[in-house]
Amino acid sequence: MYEFNEDDLKSNQRGLLTKGQRELLRMTARGVRGSSRSSVYVLFGFMAFGMCLILALYLQNEDSRAALFANPLNLLVFPAIVVAVAFFATFSVLLTRWVSNRLLNAEPKMVEGIVKHDQEYSSNAGFTSYHVYVGRKRFSFTDDMSHTFKEGGKYRVYYVKASAYELIMSHERMK
Repeated sequence: MYEFNEDDLKSNQRGLLTKGQRELLRMTARGVRGSSRSSVYVLFGFMAFGMCLILALYLQNEDSRAALFANPLNLLVFPAIVVAVAFFATFSVLLTRWVSNRLLNAEPKMVEGIVKHDQEYSSNAGFTSYHVYVGRKRFSFTDDMSHTFKEGGKYRVYYVKASAYELIMSHERMK
């Protein structure tokens, strides 16, 4: 959650984001793009390693070399794999760019309501997710937020949403 101040809250009440909040969104978008690029490098690295391993196994002896060159479709598999991986990587990068652009251009939204807390333990992932409901809107956290949002209190929360990213920019307790 963004560490906001009084100026941030006043800007959010007017439907605007401050420079600091825009910078947070810019850094988040940059991180999303960077992790996508790193994933593409790893993907192509594993593809190249796998293809080299398969070729090495095929070229080990005469019988396996004969099996490789016996059917022309065997040789078409390698370019098909490269095309498929390149398509997947391109789609992934474009999708990530779209999401990061949505983050950069996000506008603040507001929800108001009574706060309820919930938590959920995932035995597969090995961690607990903490949920804060403001009215009907659910916000998820990795830390317990009961010290920030008091159960049963009425709050107004200003947040931005861009695809899977939902960031609380500021909040205020209502009377």
